[in-house]
Amino acid sequence: MKLKLPRIVCLLFFLSSVYLIGQVSDKTVSSDSIKIILEKSIAAFAKSTEQGIEQGVRLLTLAESLANQSKDPHIKILVNREKVGFCYDNGDFLGIQRYLAKNLDIITKLKDKRYLGLYYEDLAVYEYSRGNKKEGFEATILAEQLLSKYGEIEDAIDINYNLSLNYMRAGKHDLSIKHALISLEAIAKTNVKQNRKKNLYLFLAENYINLKEFDQAEACLNKVGKDHTYDNDTHFKGRFFKRKGFYYEELGDYKNATSFYKQSSNLFFASHIETAKEVTAGLILTSQLNLQEAENKRIKIENELKEQELRNINYIILLGAFIILGLVVLSIIQYRVSRYKTETNKLLKNNYKKLIQANKKADKALEVKSEFLDSVTHELLTPLNTIKGTTFLLQKEQLTTHQINQIKLINVSSDYLLNLINDVIQLNDLENEYVKLKNEEFDLKSLINNLIDSSLITKKNNANKIHREIDNGIPDIVKGDMLKISQVVLNVLDNALKFTKNGDIYIKVAVLSTVNNKAKVKFTIQDTGIGMTEKQIEKAFEAFHQGSIKINREYGGTGLGLSIVKRILKLYDSDIIIESKPNKGTLVAFIMDFEISKNITDKNVIKKNHVNKSKDELSKNLNILLVEDNKVNQLITKKIISDYGINCESANDGEEAVDMARKNKYSMILMDIMMPKMDGFEATKDIRKFNTKVPIIALTALSEKLNKEKFNEAGILKVLRKPVNPRLLYKVLLEECKG
Repeated sequence: MKLKLPRIVCLLFFLSSVYLIGQVSDKTVSSDSIKIILEKSIAAFAKSTEQGIEQGVRLLTLAESLANQSKDPHIKILVNREKVGFCYDNGDFLGIQRYLAKNLDIITKLKDKRYLGLYYEDLAVYEYSRGNKKEGFEATILAEQLLSKYGEIEDAIDINYNLSLNYMRAGKHDLSIKHALISLEAIAKTNVKQNRKKNLYLFLAENYINLKEFDQAEACLNKVGKDHTYDNDTHFKGRFFKRKGFYYEELGDYKNATSFYKQSSNLFFASHIETAKEVTAGLILTSQLNLQEAENKRIKIENELKEQELRNINYIILLGAFIILGLVVLSIIQYRVSRYKTETNKLLKNNYKKLIQANKKADKALEVKSEFLDSVTHELLTPLNTIKGTTFLLQKEQLTTHQINQIKLINVSSDYLLNLINDVIQLNDLENEYVKLKNEEFDLKSLINNLIDSSLITKKNNANKIHREIDNGIPDIVKGDMLKISQVVLNVLDNALKFTKNGDIYIKVAVLSTVNNKAKVKFTIQDTGIGMTEKQIEKAFEAFHQGSIKINREYGGTGLGLSIVKRILKLYDSDIIIESKPNKGTLVAFIMDFEISKNITDKNVIKKNHVNKSKDELSKNLNILLVEDNKVNQLITKKIISDYGINCESANDGEEAVDMARKNKYSMILMDIMMPKMDGFEATKDIRKFNTKVPIIALTALSEKLNKEKFNEAGILKVLRKPVNPRLLYKVLLEECKG
């Protein structure tokens, strides 16, 4: 085990990392040279001195930088393993996870069982350090099985070392002795990792003592006593004297036992003092940095106050000048009316310019607000995509009833969050007039009936009775924006169902007139629920308003529904009417105009032509490139696609995607937008330079409306917003690849 670094040395590690990476950025070094640097780093750490650790850090950082530039995957694995050990010794568990993930990715591609065994060995150490004994032991057994069959002699050292330690702690002393001897034999054959020997002899001594084999125990303790490499390691000396105390205690020599236990206690105390000094040094450094940061903030605030003071003085001077000018103007007005008019016109002109500037600032503020909302929703939808994808994959597994219920709870919560985000985005689009109405043909009567039926199935109806009255005089096919009309009806209907319990909901849709190929239709939704006061009706259309805190807690919701309804109806030059009394129920009504379709089409025969090709056969022939920088989302999306029998490869950024698209032929490219190195827009443009036919679908959390021009300019065929529905993704894959 390496000596744990104090915080000040970690700071030096960071600075040296930056320096060394800059020095080697334009050079390539052979794998053998990197191994030599790595061996020197290990030797430096083995010295267990502060100078040795600093040297080890610099060499390890240099080795990592060179390995990142190397094309040899084996040297990358070796360096990553040493980084895992370094992070373990310094309590950096996030770092351990990162380097373990890197190695697993490389080993999976190599399909090398020896390195897979080494990976499980590192994973076992990490699991034990986190207190996961069961997972740690399972990983250790897997590692031992793989390394004993596929590993080298050196590989037997650490895995048997760990097994000896674990069996000793479990009281299985025979097994502990067996693996300790295997580890020592491997050290003797390879002449490496000599620093493990003293610990292994301590393991053997303790096991022999517990088995009452005191001669062997004494021989092992004597071998440790002759090893002077730990003279500066007070913690190890404390452990050694503790084992000697235990040895004499079991022999019945309590005098010597007491002496060694006392020495052990003193050494442990000294070790804790050294650790405390290191922590104190780190805290002092941190405190100094915090004080310096606070001082810098204070100076910055003082400078800002001085700047503000200077600006205020300028404003006062300017104000005084205006006052003087006003007095002059007033005096001139008394004598020359014409001059007064001229000055007044100048003043109006200046005010007009200021008004224009104010409007520009307001437009800029709205633009910034939209960009901020787009950025925030992207950061929310990206992890939500992970949640939705994971639950979709879990539903395909064999689960217990309890696990199924838990997944349903996750789905309900994530759907609620997704609906909230979509409502906020839609409200923003409506406020900024980004929304344009479609003019598509649809069956209004069927749509209303389907919306009512779906609400009864998917929503909690609170034991209400639904009474519907749909006018048969409504034309079969009308023109309008079916999605927006659905949102209006659903939002009003959902409110009626939510705020009514054990009551009645009356839904009436009637034609008022049909003139000049236009149908005027009135929608009325009435309930017998809790109702509203006049004050609540006045504020019903304010965003995020729900009447009172009590109502919010009892019924939930976001208070965006009626705000969205009112703005959609405004696009139709219509308005909404609310009549309500507390505890008497609420009536909501609105009127919409629809163009009557002239096409004579049987609404029951509107079907799409499908290609007579088996989905399974088509799936097998597809090869998809997934471009995603988020590793978790990459793994989940890739798993979803693969589960449909579709081959899927992945790229971590735009540059890698362009390179893979140039070298390989893909049926489709799923492109994330916000990525490091090269974003999705840039990557798509580069791909279009040499391949104009491959369908490129954006898989992103960015707003399509705000970035529509960018998508079109780049050559992106379609946009799927995160979190994407797996079934919708599969449908798009089949449809676009068929085309």
